[in-house]
Amino acid sequence: MTTQTQTIVGKVKELAVLPQVVHQIIHLTNNPNANVRDLERLISIDQGMSTRVLNTVNSAYYGFSRKIASVKDAVMLLGFKTVRNLAMTVSVFDMFVGKTDRQNLRRGKWWRHAIDAALCARLVASQVDGVSPDEAYTAGLLHDIGKPLLDRYGDAPYEQVEALTAKGVPELDAERHVYHCDHAEVGRAVSQHWGFPEKLVEAIGDHHAEIPRAWHDPQLVGVVILANYIAHFLRQPEVPDDWWFYLPSWLIDLLHLTPQQLQSLYLGCEAEIQSSPMAALGR
Repeated sequence: MTTQTQTIVGKVKELAVLPQVVHQIIHLTNNPNANVRDLERLISIDQGMSTRVLNTVNSAYYGFSRKIASVKDAVMLLGFKTVRNLAMTVSVFDMFVGKTDRQNLRRGKWWRHAIDAALCARLVASQVDGVSPDEAYTAGLLHDIGKPLLDRYGDAPYEQVEALTAKGVPELDAERHVYHCDHAEVGRAVSQHWGFPEKLVEAIGDHHAEIPRAWHDPQLVGVVILANYIAHFLRQPEVPDDWWFYLPSWLIDLLHLTPQQLQSLYLGCEAEIQSSPMAALGR
């Protein structure tokens, strides 16, 4: 861990930047015995969380004919997993809010990508043996958490990184030039500090891995890497028909996906982002 990373993590420790409810939702995600009452209790004790969840459930995107007045009703209508992921998503949102219009614009793009990647990761995981789609959703949502932390706690404005990338410097290299660390390194360090499960720490810290490593859960890391690629491709104006040729060959081998499966996943992710109520939270 670089000195700059240690400084940023130290500031995060002081401010307890991650809502406690996120820790508890992650615990629910990894607990096979968790039930509806556990989730209802967790959301209901946090008034702000409960309000946000219900406001989202009652939005036009869900289109219920009657107003949903309780978390219990929301869980009954939408299901345990949907409400859990919704609660996780609205809890993380505040980390992507800036203090200026320029910060909000930048972090808004990151937030949109975080939700895109989460939705893509969940769908990709459904096609990969041994990976929980709900764990993949969490990992996808948090994979770039180091970016707003660099922007908020770094010793230089993130605009300096943007200036370098505008000149063609790769994003990670630009971050290292400005901060002497990158967002993946920061994400790994803070997720370890927050006590996340090791496989989630790896998925966050290694989502830009160029070679495979001795991961605890290689498939989960691979799912997040692929989801990150797809989420970025989907926001580009033009994407080649054979886009999967731009993926590392080891990644395709790790996930055991054929070109036909990859194209099907790409189209599925595109449809999911266009239609999912979760995606509306990133707009």
